[in-house]
Amino acid sequence: MHSNPTLTESPCSSGFREVMSMSGPIILGMLSVTIMEFFDKVMVSYISTDALAGIGSAGIASFSMTTLYMGIISVVSTFVAQCYGRGEHHLCARYGWQGLYLSLLGLVFAAILYPLSAPMFRAMGHTETITALELEYFRIRLAGYVFVGVITALAAFFQAVNRSRIPMYAAIVGNFLNLSLNYLLIFGKFGFPRMGIGGAALATVIAMGIQSVFLLVFFFSRSFREHYGTHRNWRFDWARTHELLRIGIPSALTFFLDVANWWIFVAFIVGRLGAVELAASTIALGFIHICFLPAIGLNHGIAAIVGQWLGRSNVALAKARTYTAIKIAMVYMGIMGVLFALFGDKLIMIFFRAEPEVALLGHKILILAAFFQAFDAINIVSTGALRGAGDTRWMMVLTFVMSYLVFLPLAVLFGFVLKGGVLGAWLGATLFIMLLAGLLFRRFYSEAWLGINIFKYSEPGGSAKDPEVSHS
Repeated sequence: MHSNPTLTESPCSSGFREVMSMSGPIILGMLSVTIMEFFDKVMVSYISTDALAGIGSAGIASFSMTTLYMGIISVVSTFVAQCYGRGEHHLCARYGWQGLYLSLLGLVFAAILYPLSAPMFRAMGHTETITALELEYFRIRLAGYVFVGVITALAAFFQAVNRSRIPMYAAIVGNFLNLSLNYLLIFGKFGFPRMGIGGAALATVIAMGIQSVFLLVFFFSRSFREHYGTHRNWRFDWARTHELLRIGIPSALTFFLDVANWWIFVAFIVGRLGAVELAASTIALGFIHICFLPAIGLNHGIAAIVGQWLGRSNVALAKARTYTAIKIAMVYMGIMGVLFALFGDKLIMIFFRAEPEVALLGHKILILAAFFQAFDAINIVSTGALRGAGDTRWMMVLTFVMSYLVFLPLAVLFGFVLKGGVLGAWLGATLFIMLLAGLLFRRFYSEAWLGINIFKYSEPGGSAKDPEVSHS
């Protein structure tokens, strides 16, 4: 146990090492996801501008819908981390299993969304060609929704028990497979059918299936059977599932409201400005995600770290590690923002087969986005820390207010009312991110989340009454 932590730890301090040893593998896994999604867009850009515009809006739409159950499942890390910190290893496996059962929600969402997808995409007001491409991509991606749940549950479990290298390796394997299948299925190489944008979607589904199998193999490996009883603690447990739902539903709604407001921004606001504006924003978002997703690795890492230290009743270290993670994220995202602003035009021309007007507009968006990168770093890490503390209801309310009463109205004001076009809409996004950073940091700093009991519906120290106990 550490003592007397400072909030200005040097890069060689134990705080930095702890944050990076937990988050580093997750960051590498997220970076592989970033590269995969980036090259999805690069390859599709060689088909047409319409295809590039279609994969941008359909990809965000697909991800938005998965957040409704991913957010619930992701709090597995909160519960497993706090159980791990308290030394209750058998309960770590129990919560992991409840997450796997909840992953079946992916099948339910896919069945509901398939018939609703046509009216949903037609409501966006895009051209018939783009709408057809969006539907093709989105409907194929629905087949992988259950894999999204499995990956989320098992990655959360492994990260919370300090084995974050396992989901990293799974992500790298899955993303390498996705990239290879993209080449074969998008362009019809080596005898495979030329599927275009549908090939990009199918490649992603197959890769996620393989990634799920990879994680399950480790979950049932001898080491995890012996230390966590993953083969014994499999029974459905309503009390613990209730806990996951109680903390996870606000988390899921927060996740959905945040991602959905960006989907609305891209599809319903930017998309109505024209195909060039939509394609340029898709390119810009591809580069922005290079900043964004590795920072999400810090988000997941700090959620587990905060959960573990709170499980050991050490609030000071939970806060100190969060401040360290914020500094790391701000430096990284700030540097990347500057690079994209200075060299974005050259990067776009190197990677994308974009029309000159699309490339020029994409670079202007990147210059604007450079201003909010460091603020977004605060947002990303703070939400992970608050989730690790179980403070999900407050984040849900804040996300709704800021997204739908601030962000989208600002985008419409600057984009349409003041006739700023796509750059005006992105200016609204920039102001939103800056305001949100201040509110999220203030919440974590205030310690208003102290006293939240995430184990409200189960016996504390459940090993005494649990018939499935499997001590390490």
